[in-house]
Amino acid sequence: MRRRTVIAATIVALLLVACTAAAAAAALTISKKNQHRPASESSGGSCDMFAGAWLADESYPLYDSASCPFVRGEFDCRRFSRPDKQYLKYRWQPSPPCSPPRFDGLALLRMWGGKKVMFVGDSLALNQYESLLCMLHAAAPDARATVSPRSGRIDPATTVTFDEYNVTLVYYLSHYLVDIVSEKAGRVLKLDKIDEGRNWLGADVLVFDSWHWWPRSGKDQPWDYIQEGSQVAKDMDRTAAFTKALNTWAGWVDANLVQTSAKVFFQGISPSHYRGKNGAPRRGSRARGRRSR
Repeated sequence: MRRRTVIAATIVALLLVACTAAAAAAALTISKKNQHRPASESSGGSCDMFAGAWLADESYPLYDSASCPFVRGEFDCRRFSRPDKQYLKYRWQPSPPCSPPRFDGLALLRMWGGKKVMFVGDSLALNQYESLLCMLHAAAPDARATVSPRSGRIDPATTVTFDEYNVTLVYYLSHYLVDIVSEKAGRVLKLDKIDEGRNWLGADVLVFDSWHWWPRSGKDQPWDYIQEGSQVAKDMDRTAAFTKALNTWAGWVDANLVQTSAKVFFQGISPSHYRGKNGAPRRGSRARGRRSR
């Protein structure tokens, strides 16, 4: 929960930088041949948003999960009686010369008017998506929001539009970023295919993540075979497979997004929802009594 809240604030700070005209040079372009970290220019020189420290800030959190309609029950630590709250009181402060603006949800809604922001990945991307929705809702609590589908079910996407501002936020479920295809032999994880990427085109901001499903096996593994090119195997080293898939994803970004105005982010790895310590396997599905999340 702590990481979900504070990392969301960091991502939003980066999005704010990327979406302002003054920081046009800060647009993140991910290329498998030439990767760049997001940077903004200031009078003091280049800015690395990833160098800094977490600072206590009593004005935080930026939203109250108890009053946010977008937080799913399984992610609401307060609802499940997490006793401590100090973890909510931190914000990311980049090192000088960085001077990002303080989060302003109304300003962001106005800035993003007519745009679509999409999170693509597993449930950790879903956490970031819901946190951003909650931050915007806290800034504009009376703004009408249209949820599609109305049930909020993810199959494979869910969308929220802030109608007054014409801002659309989308979460698209993709555990591996590359495709899983049902074939005669079974479900095949295709390390070199991203046909579902056609559903991601048209977004103005894209935030991707993947990893937590790659080590899964047995009944938690949603594929039967793994394939690259014409080579099909029952299994392979998961880190190697993950690397191949990310290369495929980077190639897809190069081919489809580099020449567009879309801003692309890849979210780093964070611990499991269920046990933050060392990313240990889950042992249950609720946050009751948890202090690491």
